Amino acid sequence: MRHVLRTARKLLGRGSPEDLFQRGLKEHERGQYKAAFDSWLVAARENHAGAQYRIGRLYDLGEGVLRNAVDAVGWYRQAAERGNGDAQARLAEMYYYGCEGNKGVAPTDSALALLFPNGLKIDQDYDEALRWARAAAEQGIVSAQAMLGYMYASGFGITPDYEQAELWYRRAAEAGNAAAQLGLGTLFAGGYNGAPDHQTAHDWFKRAADQGSPMAWYYLGNQYTTGLGVEKDPAEAVACFSRAAESGNAAAQRALGMMHARGMGVPRNAGLAETWLRKAAVQGDSEAMVLLGELHSRGDGVQPNLFDAAAWYRGAAELGHRRAQHIIAQMYLHGTGVPKDEMEAVRWYERAAGQGDPQAQLRIGAFYAEGRGVDQDYSRAMDWFQRSAEQGNPDAGYNIALLHSRGLGVPRSQTAALDWYRRAAEQGSMLAQFRLGAIFAAGEAVQQDYVEAAKWSRMAAEQGHSGAQVNLGRFLMQGLGTTPDFAEAERWLTASAQQNEPTAMTALGELYAIWLPEKNLAKAKSWLERGAELGEPRSKALLAQLRQQHPAGNGGKAVEPPPAAPSLAPPAPNAPSQGIG
Repeated sequence: MRHVLRTARKLLGRGSPEDLFQRGLKEHERGQYKAAFDSWLVAARENHAGAQYRIGRLYDLGEGVLRNAVDAVGWYRQAAERGNGDAQARLAEMYYYGCEGNKGVAPTDSALALLFPNGLKIDQDYDEALRWARAAAEQGIVSAQAMLGYMYASGFGITPDYEQAELWYRRAAEAGNAAAQLGLGTLFAGGYNGAPDHQTAHDWFKRAADQGSPMAWYYLGNQYTTGLGVEKDPAEAVACFSRAAESGNAAAQRALGMMHARGMGVPRNAGLAETWLRKAAVQGDSEAMVLLGELHSRGDGVQPNLFDAAAWYRGAAELGHRRAQHIIAQMYLHGTGVPKDEMEAVRWYERAAGQGDPQAQLRIGAFYAEGRGVDQDYSRAMDWFQRSAEQGNPDAGYNIALLHSRGLGVPRSQTAALDWYRRAAEQGSMLAQFRLGAIFAAGEAVQQDYVEAAKWSRMAAEQGHSGAQVNLGRFLMQGLGTTPDFAEAERWLTASAQQNEPTAMTALGELYAIWLPEKNLAKAKSWLERGAELGEPRSKALLAQLRQQHPAGNGGKAVEPPPAAPSLAPPAPNAPSQGIG
């Protein structure tokens, strides 16, 4: 066969494979891609690795031939197997990232099947990528050394090995590769071998930035913003962000927008903030979209526009931004900037919950428990509450306790309920603390214990729970589980009464008419009247008794004290974000 080709070359006046390769290079420089292809094809068929690589490039770029990654890989592989480092490096990239078919091309079409019998797509193959990147790197191909460093640093498809990452990054970085210099800087900034070395990171970022790397300018901006590795300098940060932003770097555009919005390093300017954030957002930067949503919803220096805010939040939510999904769910729930739509709210809460948002998990669990926007399903509610509770959300634990106490979706169990109430209370749930206080005071499924009741009621009272404030006030007033303290009792009962809690008004009436050594029947009457106006039965009864015994006001026989056990405030209704009703 080789004899035939040599004979053909002589008859056609063509030279050796190397001559044909060089001819192809000249034709390619003149833009004569088809002629270059013809020259290289003859040389490639005689195993000229350079020509094989060049034909691969033609298919890779679609020069003189129909662009096709599969054919490109076929030629690159032939060259790579003959030791061509450039082909090995490009193979590594194509296998690492994969190659989709041409946009708008449907491989199922019969005509395309004839044109591209080997297909159009290259699937990711990390093993092949690593194999060829190492082969090229060991030949000294700088881009492959940088890529090999990235592969070891990122750990995509292989086990991370930061020592190998530094080794290969450093070889390429010292050869002047900006990507490797950037990667080496991130290794030091991240403290891969112990404590972060921000100064060394800064030096490598600067070298990459001096070569025009937008991401390096962005990282430098971050360092000047935070003062890591350099002295904090907001103005210098703005200069660095500007270099990167003007090159189209979305992260830098977002950062520059934030600097203008907050007046850091530059005068505060909401218009410029909006401009730079928008530039980042139109590139698909979801965090910039969220910041635009916040800017338009708050109206910080721009005209508030909840419709625009909702549009930006939704855009970020569609891209999978968890917080944006939570926010747009709230907007649909309340009809803020969008039509009120509980089903849409549920859909977005569920997407945020699926990404692990504990508050969204709590909310979607409440929807299933209440049957809001979805069919009521206590089992699904329990599942979402448990996911949220596993992340330490105390309100989710409180809701689990409620389901156990009522036997909703699970067998009724006061023991399990008590365990969950305690767990949620210890994590800070005001509702669970209040409920525990009431349980111990009433001796509900536990031995009555006013010391425990007072302890948990105080915790909830200090968080502002009006019912717990009433109970704590009664314990202090009657000396149950604690030393009697009328002044503190008055303070807690008044705090609850100011929240328009009628049982607190009743207790204040009792305090002034019954428990204080120095009675004040006028104050007692005033508070009992207010409680009675709000429909509190005990206020009405005590007020009638007070009027009967003291028709003339403050004087005469005191009202008889109630039984020793206090009249506990009833459990308050729970907001969906805090507990199921």
